[in-house]
Amino acid sequence: MEGVKGVLKKQDGMTLVEVLATLLLTSLVIVLIWTTVAISMKYNVTETKKLQMQQDANYIITDIQRIHRKYECYQIIQENQGSWEVQECSNGKIISVYSNPAFKYELSGQPEKIFTKQKKEEAGVRYSPSYLLTVSVNTDKNNGPSIKVQTTISRIDESTKR
Repeated sequence: MEGVKGVLKKQDGMTLVEVLATLLLTSLVIVLIWTTVAISMKYNVTETKKLQMQQDANYIITDIQRIHRKYECYQIIQENQGSWEVQECSNGKIISVYSNPAFKYELSGQPEKIFTKQKKEEAGVRYSPSYLLTVSVNTDKNNGPSIKVQTTISRIDESTKR
C-alpha cells in the first residue's frame, strides 16, 4: 500500500481550482484587449469623419474663393437640405455644386448676390470685395461629429487701385 500512496503524491498536474483561475485571468486579459481595440476603432472612425468634413469645408472655401476672384457677380443658393450651388447672376449658369450624401453643409454669412467688381452704371448695387463666410459640416445624426470653419472671402478692391 505504501507504494501506491507514494506514487499518487508524486503526480504532477493542475487542480481544478488552478485551471479555473487560469481561465479567469485569461478571460480578463482578452476582455481588456478587446475593449481597447473596440474603443480605438470607434475613435478612428470618428476622427476619419472629422477629417473628411474638414477636407470638404476646405474644398468649398477654396472653390468659393476661386469663384469670387473670377466672376463679377454670383449667388450661393441652398438647393435642398445640406446641398448648395453657386450660380452666375447674369444668366443663372451653375458654376459649382456642393453636395455629399454623408454630410449636411450649411453656408452662412454671404450676401444674397455677391458683386465682386464695382461698375459705374450700377450705383445702387452692394459691392462685396470681401465678406465673412461660415461653412458648417455635420452628419445627419444629432450627436455625430461636426465642424465649423469661418473665413473671409476676399478680392483686391479694384475701386481703390490707381
